[in-house]
Amino acid sequence: MGVPRISVLVVDDNEDHRHLIDRRLREAGHVVRQAADGGEALAKLDGIDLVLLDYRLPGLSGIDTLERIRSNGGPSVVMVTGMGSESIAVEAMRAGAIDYVVKDPDYLAALPQVVERAWRAHDLARRAREVQRLALLVNSAQERETIFGEIVAGARALLRADACALYVLTGRAVVREAMAGDVDADADELAAAAGAVLSDSKDALVDALAPQGDGEASGLTDRLFVPLPSPDGDPLGVLVLLAAEPRAFLLEEIELAGVFASFAGTALRNLSQLELERTLVAELQQSLELRRDLVASVSHELRTPLTCITGFSSTLLQHWDAIGDAERRDFVSKVRHHADELADLVEGLLDFASAEAGKLQPDLVAVDLSDAVQSAVDGLAPVIAGRDVTLAVEPVVVMADSHLLRRTLVNLIANAVKYSDPGSPVVVRAASDGGLVRVEVADRGIGLSADEAYRVFEPFWRAQRGDKGKRGTGIGLTLVRDYVRLMGGQVRVDSRPGEGSTFSFTLRRAS
Repeated sequence: MGVPRISVLVVDDNEDHRHLIDRRLREAGHVVRQAADGGEALAKLDGIDLVLLDYRLPGLSGIDTLERIRSNGGPSVVMVTGMGSESIAVEAMRAGAIDYVVKDPDYLAALPQVVERAWRAHDLARRAREVQRLALLVNSAQERETIFGEIVAGARALLRADACALYVLTGRAVVREAMAGDVDADADELAAAAGAVLSDSKDALVDALAPQGDGEASGLTDRLFVPLPSPDGDPLGVLVLLAAEPRAFLLEEIELAGVFASFAGTALRNLSQLELERTLVAELQQSLELRRDLVASVSHELRTPLTCITGFSSTLLQHWDAIGDAERRDFVSKVRHHADELADLVEGLLDFASAEAGKLQPDLVAVDLSDAVQSAVDGLAPVIAGRDVTLAVEPVVVMADSHLLRRTLVNLIANAVKYSDPGSPVVVRAASDGGLVRVEVADRGIGLSADEAYRVFEPFWRAQRGDKGKRGTGIGLTLVRDYVRLMGGQVRVDSRPGEGSTFSFTLRRAS
């Protein structure tokens, strides 16, 4: 979906900053207004899609302005500041900001992307709220139990029945949804009879209850079954009228019973639609939460290596002659290390996006598993330095994508090191199991509960225990799952809290 021309209000007390931002956003095709302080900004919100709000403003502060904008249901706000303080970011997000931007040397170039990303999040939230509003409106005073209870109670009263029941087809089972009144009838037998009405024999049963003689009444019966009508002809359920003694149902009563059955059918379809709308709202909300997690994780992970690269390279440029050869080499080595870290992060994000879009295609070839494991371990040398990493890999050739296999192993070994104590062992094992080869990476770390193990491969999910201060985007194990599936294998985890975890995956053995 393309992004339209976005109306942006730039709020900054520095005229030069306003001019630069205005120029950059207009070049990107957006409409820009300016305000020098919070009071002026509040007066210019009409028709604005997004506000770029400076944190430090004279008079009404940036946070105060933000709170007023959000309390009045105004547009989304991106907080802009010259200080890269996490406390300011937290304060802004708590006050209702949708994003947070630091005035670093590159922020002007990135502003169009920031604006478009924030607008997409704002638009998704707006649609989610609208869908939720419609769902609540449709569902108002129409809870399933209430509406079906009203239908059977009304049918019993107007049709002079001693009892009325509504049976609904759920999957292959016939379930009693509501009951009004009481008669001496076997519940199981009644449910079976209702099921028969919904089966191929229903026509015979309905015909047996058709009006007799002059059409003014049916034959004597103690129960009347009326199927719920469906536009596509598929069975939905059946309304059952029960009498303590056999009686004749008048033609008008049979027709009225059909009306109540229509009510029940319509309500059932409306409730099904309502459930779909609720599901949509939940999915939209989940998309919003995933987007927040992704932006927060990626922003944090990108910032660390970029900061290190910038810091070391700036020091080299400014103090080259004053730094000795050994220290210069160390700085260059660190720049290279963080550049490799950044490249690995970007590659993982690209793989994640490709896998989500179904565009990540494996190139399966015969791969020597021992060589692949050793290559992954060698590549992780800085991460596993000082750790006892034991390899017990049976010499075997597997069918795999060499790139995806290496990234699978790197992610699992790095995860084992991250969530276990320094000095504790990590074991990589591999052995044949018939036509398959099972690869295991075991640690003695914090472990996972059953609920955590169930969720461990979900994107952006991270265990709370032992995760404080640890870096990561939350997609490493998700990529492991996707990589293994693409190579035709399966992945699993066996773990207990405090005892460590064993992640394993299978690959086909090369013939």
